[in-house]
Amino acid sequence: MSDTSNRQSALVGVIGPAGFGGSYLTAELIRRGHTVVGISRNPQSFGIHEKYRPRLLDIESSTVLQLADSFRDLDTLVSEYGPHTQGADALQYMPYIEVVRKLILAVKLAAVKYFVFVGGAGSLVVPGTHESLADYPGFFAAYRKQIAESNAHVCYMEERLGPLGDSLRSYRNARLAERSGTATATDIDTIRTYEHAIRNNDRASDYIKAGRASLLFFEGNSSFPWTFVSPSPLYRPGPRTGRYEVMLDYVPLKGEPKGEDVLDGHLTGISAADLGVAIADEVESRQLIHKHWTASGDLSDDTLYPSYLTAKDI
Repeated sequence: MSDTSNRQSALVGVIGPAGFGGSYLTAELIRRGHTVVGISRNPQSFGIHEKYRPRLLDIESSTVLQLADSFRDLDTLVSEYGPHTQGADALQYMPYIEVVRKLILAVKLAAVKYFVFVGGAGSLVVPGTHESLADYPGFFAAYRKQIAESNAHVCYMEERLGPLGDSLRSYRNARLAERSGTATATDIDTIRTYEHAIRNNDRASDYIKAGRASLLFFEGNSSFPWTFVSPSPLYRPGPRTGRYEVMLDYVPLKGEPKGEDVLDGHLTGISAADLGVAIADEVESRQLIHKHWTASGDLSDDTLYPSYLTAKDI
């Protein structure tokens, strides 16, 4: 965590202020004394606070000029953009890529002083390879296996993704039964069916690949001031510890991973609260300009935390 003892209040735009990551970041920025302009279709849903200004704007349907006009007065803009539709149907390649393209054009047109883009873990490179997580064989299987270990993560997925989360719950329960020696034939079939499905066509793969592809708009581009944040893979609601570790470009792994199953059981994550701390630190310090980075933290606390914060939580 950077030294922010001499921080000055800034006007920070947050796209998606009432969403998962956006609400935690908005709360963190306001607690630090910044004024947040919440930009979305329903920015008022975050609630009322003297340091919060809702700005109604449909990111997907707006033109580049309309977006730029909404960004011009901001000191920093943070994009926590995610598709409007909730559930598994939101996990699509489009319109994500098209929206990212428009956002960058608008940021340049508005001459935004600093653009913080929150993408996905899929663009992080696996150590010892030249492949991103989204392209690495076995990533989706390793990812699903590890999030199934956390009841808090499964609850979050159930709330956010509906049927996708429900199937993850069944998979978790079946694995727990197998581990305890009480698995039925149905449990074994559930495990095999679920793992076969994620190895062959994980329903989240298109969306994760869209996040990976969006990095190409930024890498090597010095025509505007940006930083690209990829949350570490096991990103979920959790406590605010205020501690995190930053890594550039590569996915941080725990332990001593070796061999082909380098990811299996070794993925790391961070709570939405601690990623909010990391992003707020970067908003204030601007130390990672033109960098692609991730932050990882302590997820040993498996207590349930809310998926979304509001002004009442500040």
